[in-house]
Amino acid sequence: MIKFLVKGQNIETLEHEVIAADQIAFVKIHFVFDNNWKPLHKVVQFTQDEITYNRVLGTENTSCFLPAELTAGTVKMSLFGYDAEATKTVRATTIVKTLHIRQSGFEGENSNVPPTPDLYQQLLQKIQSASKGTDGKSAFEIAVEHGFVGTEAEWLESLKGVDGKDGVNGKDGCDGRNGVDGLPGKDGKDGADGVPGHNGADGKNGGDGINGSDGKSAYIIAVEHGFTGTETEWLQSLKGADGRGGIIPDMSNYATKADIAELQEQIRQISGISYISVFESGSDALQKYGDSIYTYYNDGYRSLAGFAESYPHFCSAENNYALYFNQNDFSWAGTVFVMFLTPVAITSKMKLILSYLVGASQDAEFYLVKKTDKTGSELAQYIYEEIKSENASKLSFKWLYSDTFISVMQSLENVLDGEYYLAFKGTSDNSHPMVKSIKFMKE
Repeated sequence: MIKFLVKGQNIETLEHEVIAADQIAFVKIHFVFDNNWKPLHKVVQFTQDEITYNRVLGTENTSCFLPAELTAGTVKMSLFGYDAEATKTVRATTIVKTLHIRQSGFEGENSNVPPTPDLYQQLLQKIQSASKGTDGKSAFEIAVEHGFVGTEAEWLESLKGVDGKDGVNGKDGCDGRNGVDGLPGKDGKDGADGVPGHNGADGKNGGDGINGSDGKSAYIIAVEHGFTGTETEWLQSLKGADGRGGIIPDMSNYATKADIAELQEQIRQISGISYISVFESGSDALQKYGDSIYTYYNDGYRSLAGFAESYPHFCSAENNYALYFNQNDFSWAGTVFVMFLTPVAITSKMKLILSYLVGASQDAEFYLVKKTDKTGSELAQYIYEEIKSENASKLSFKWLYSDTFISVMQSLENVLDGEYYLAFKGTSDNSHPMVKSIKFMKE
């Protein structure tokens, strides 16, 4: 027997045993409920491979057997309860609990146990059992007193809802992985010489011009003319291919990568452009952002470090520690809120720069939440509740389909100046975005 304590929305393990596939239908699960759960009509739900099996406990029962249809693997278990006699219907649910069923050592196993009745049939059984009592009136008699005019069979049939409509076909699967880069193309032929121009007449001396404003950085100009990579990728693209067959020169007096990085920083300072980095992927991402980024999924609030332990494809080495909403980690169309707990001083002249890969073009949900004095999980809860209550500033943004990483800029011209926390929602459907970096570009 396996015993659990149901307290509020939590399910805690009191007694545990190994569950083998050949004994599923004979494993009894016992629940100990707190005072809030005891008066409710309770139903246990078991979900495996997107199929749900229900066990009706009612108000009195506290135990049930595992459904015979379950197989080796993971099973999600939760409970819900309701109070039909209350003036205002009371409903309660629990956080999902994961059970692990081990593969049996026996071949050709067959429990010969009938399949689990559906929820409707179980409820009918409960109602029929209750109607046979001697102390009080049956549920059918109560229904007649309240105006029902049919037979008992008709009344039982009326409790059954109409068949649900067929669901729509699922979306197409995600695209395959990026292909290998092609070989460099051959150099084009030299163009023909142009015709010499005529000598122009001498112009008059021009007057002194006014001082010009600071120009844009070379990288920003490249982005405006169609470059879609990161700043680092753009710098790398400026480097020509290695020559062949030449004499190896003395490189002692040539610029190193460190020199180039220093030069780039000087370019930024000259142009007056700087960035505030909120997230950048890399091998140090979990250590760098482990406690400053929080998530909200169906199992509550977690730091990035703790979330990545439970959902191994999210911020892992296989995707260079980008934030990846992979379907292998989450249920179909599961939503994850990512919240950055470090406030950013934002003005309407700044821009949000994102580098990402996404499988479909669709509307995104990005939010700015005003700064507070809360910290840790309390701050994460504050950000999430501000979003759900529509107190956050929503940014108009769209994920753009891409088969490689792209960088886009989002204007903040409609945002009031102030300190904000950034948050966004990712969806694990066919799009499942992979976010590589998030930066704010200053004025």
